[in-house]
Amino acid sequence: MPAYDYVALDATGKRQRGILEADSDRLARAQLREKQLIPVEVSESRKKQSGSGGGFALLQSVSVNDLSLFTRHLSTLVQSGIPLEEALHATARQTRHRRLQSVVMSLRSRVLEGHSLADGLRDFPRVFSPVFRSLVASGEQSGDLGQVLEQLADYTENAQKLRSTVTQAMVYPIALTVVAVLVIGVLMVYVVPKVVAQFDHYGQTLPLLTRVLITISEGMASYWVHALVLLALLFLAGRWWLKDTDRRKRVHRRLLRVPLVGDVLLSVDSARMLHTLAILLASGVSLIEAIKVGLGTLNNLHLQEGMAQVANDVREGKSFSFALQQMDELPPMAVYMITSGEQSGELDTMVRRSADNLAREVEARVSIMTSLLEPLLIVGMGLVVVTIVLAILLPILQLNNLSGF
Repeated sequence: MPAYDYVALDATGKRQRGILEADSDRLARAQLREKQLIPVEVSESRKKQSGSGGGFALLQSVSVNDLSLFTRHLSTLVQSGIPLEEALHATARQTRHRRLQSVVMSLRSRVLEGHSLADGLRDFPRVFSPVFRSLVASGEQSGDLGQVLEQLADYTENAQKLRSTVTQAMVYPIALTVVAVLVIGVLMVYVVPKVVAQFDHYGQTLPLLTRVLITISEGMASYWVHALVLLALLFLAGRWWLKDTDRRKRVHRRLLRVPLVGDVLLSVDSARMLHTLAILLASGVSLIEAIKVGLGTLNNLHLQEGMAQVANDVREGKSFSFALQQMDELPPMAVYMITSGEQSGELDTMVRRSADNLAREVEARVSIMTSLLEPLLIVGMGLVVVTIVLAILLPILQLNNLSGF
């Protein structure tokens, strides 16, 4: 039974939006009239993708938090023994995200049609990642879907936590930089010209620092539009230049060599990929398939290329640990733990532990970066402001010296 998005008017003329299930558009409208609602717009929730032969596209993405809550709720219901279609129906009723509700209703329709949940997830590649789809397929095959969904909820929450660690750490430095630029811009464009103009009628030669400051101030006031256009053009040129895959690989490789920043980028990507491998291996997914799925979680193209070679080496019969050692990109401790796990037969456990260690390293490294960056920004802003103030004060001191003679 398909799901329908609707817009309707109630008795007071207020618009109501929601989702309902019906066998056809006509029956959906009939249901709305039975609820004393006047249908304005009724459309099937799942929209066919062009050329996909029955797939579906999502018009709006779903946040990681909403997806995590959906997974956790569905896991609880399935582990309680509730049939999957009923669990999906209950989850759809509970979620407040209208687009996710539409997706879940469509998933339920697919399940009622006799398809597996994994088949339904493939219709929404923008919502459910390859990791999510692979794990659900594995859980359905093993008959332990509820447990797999719980692991997926943990995995999603951990991924969000890792992303938030970096994002939140950069909020204050970025805000401080923006404020600094605005303050310096106001001083240079508005304050400096008015103050320095007071010295023009004295006919004295202004100090070098003051003259340089005036030149910069006049340039900023006259050419700020040109500067913005130039920055926009440079940004667009940079995006065009980075469209080439080989160039992006070179940039990504060099980023990994930048002190502190490179270590953080490597740890974040490695932790995300290893978390993915751990949960896939623990769910019975083959190592080669797990590596293939894990490749999609890497943002750095240089690391992607290295892990693709690792997958080829494993496919040719080499051990996973040996292939990682040949790659020589992952942190040595992670490779050592994976080697130990492979030799002891506890690969998934050691991969998970190495991922947890890397996640803790990310927190530590980001903390170090912010503790260094914040005082540097404050000192840098202070030096610029002091220079501006000094350039304004020097003519005043010069006039005082002249008046003393």
